[in-house]
Amino acid sequence: MTPAARMAACLTAQTRKRVDFDVLAGAADDGDASLPTSPLRRRVLAAAARELATTGLVRLPVGDRSWDRSAHPPLPRWVERTTPSRVRAPRPGPRAWVTALAFATRTALSKADLALLDPINVFLRDRPDAEPVPLAERFYELYGDEKYLSRPDTQHLVAADLLSIPAHLRAFAAPAPLAMFELGPAPWMLIVENSAAFTSLRRILATWPAAEEVGWLAYGGGDHLIASLTTCAEAFAERRHPVTDVLLYTDLDVDGLECAQLAAARARRAGLPELIPAAGLYHALMHQSPRPWPPAAPGRIRAAVSWLPPCLTRQAEQLLLDGHVLRQEALPLDRLRAHLTAGAPLLPQLLGSSPASGRG
Repeated sequence: MTPAARMAACLTAQTRKRVDFDVLAGAADDGDASLPTSPLRRRVLAAAARELATTGLVRLPVGDRSWDRSAHPPLPRWVERTTPSRVRAPRPGPRAWVTALAFATRTALSKADLALLDPINVFLRDRPDAEPVPLAERFYELYGDEKYLSRPDTQHLVAADLLSIPAHLRAFAAPAPLAMFELGPAPWMLIVENSAAFTSLRRILATWPAAEEVGWLAYGGGDHLIASLTTCAEAFAERRHPVTDVLLYTDLDVDGLECAQLAAARARRAGLPELIPAAGLYHALMHQSPRPWPPAAPGRIRAAVSWLPPCLTRQAEQLLLDGHVLRQEALPLDRLRAHLTAGAPLLPQLLGSSPASGRG
């Protein structure tokens, strides 16, 4: 490393703009054991100073007082570090957007937006008629990350109906399927939130004497139910077993009832039959022993219980306002079996529209 290079390296460690030349000279000396005693040392240091100035790393002082002229050649007493001018990254020229992404020419786009749209632009240019695939597969193809967007529907271009997952990405959501069991030929499905209640109802329905009265039984709760609900339509079509009634049975608590409302809205958007409360099962649950639970805000409780039929709304609201909840486990297998009368039609009992469904 030359003396000038050692001085340049020393400069990078300095915090002040004006640097004593003795500091730089010391750096040059440290890199060459013979330099401190060499008769040419002063010439070497002067040449290094001129090289630093020529390359623009420093500015040399002006005026006699800023130079050491005790010997020849003179040496600066200090140098001034220069701040390299920032090199502006060239702005990318206008993109040639495909017709399907023409909105990009009139929309203010962030770097994240461009990172999302550029691969789609190339994809649509080269494969405009690509077969639709699950969205995770398309993300992996375009971005090398199957989870590129954790919630695609909330991306602002998608939410504004500018970017379409089916039309632009040629993809579709592929949530985990709803766990469904075809227990009989009847055209209805009952969805149960908790695994214990699902298991008990599966045992009861699997041995129901009038097998023709039994339909589908599904298990799903919370976010999984909301995300996977749309997958049941394919199962109905594949089995050639459509349904006209979809019932839901959740815990009698705010979270369970709010989940039911969100699932009902999702079912409507997906073109499924209206998601309705399994009022007969809720009625039986209401007669069991509740457990204490910190109450939610009254307004939230009123909104949650509004999903239930009027015959249960007031009682459920008071239960939750009093600081209690009823989990499905409060209605165990033996009481559930006793509640459902084998000699009466099954679906009306689940819907709460038959005399038998009123038994606790």
